[in-house]
Amino acid sequence: MKKSSLYTGLCYFFVGLVCLILALIFEWRAEGLLWGFAGAGIFPGLMMMWQYYHWTRPENREEYQRRLHIEKVEMKDERKVMLRYRSGWTAYVIMTGLYCLLMLSFSFCSVMGWMMPFSKYAVIGLGILLLFQYVCGAAAFQYLSKRL
Repeated sequence: MKKSSLYTGLCYFFVGLVCLILALIFEWRAEGLLWGFAGAGIFPGLMMMWQYYHWTRPENREEYQRRLHIEKVEMKDERKVMLRYRSGWTAYVIMTGLYCLLMLSFSFCSVMGWMMPFSKYAVIGLGILLLFQYVCGAAAFQYLSKRL
């Protein structure tokens, strides 16, 4: 495993730790961002460091090399490449329709005056939209993988 993944994990961890310390010391309006950055830095950093430790141990090196070889083969497999493109296209078409429906519903609610703190609802809606886009892409890939 590359040393750069260890260094990246250390950087994530320390940036998350600094954000955690700042969030504990100071109180201000955007404190929630610091808590989010702390969680987004500490936990992935710990996972990267653990993976580096796990895969560089002598008893796991052979398994890591085998997994790397399988990953390289699968990344160049023409069928998998075609499936990735097709699932991406399918997700794009579905999301375009969903974007249109969301824009229409947000516009209607704004005109009616129902959702005046619009930004809060827009963020929630876009977060759901992002999650939906990911699930659609993964489901399309699985469906096409079994079908073709």
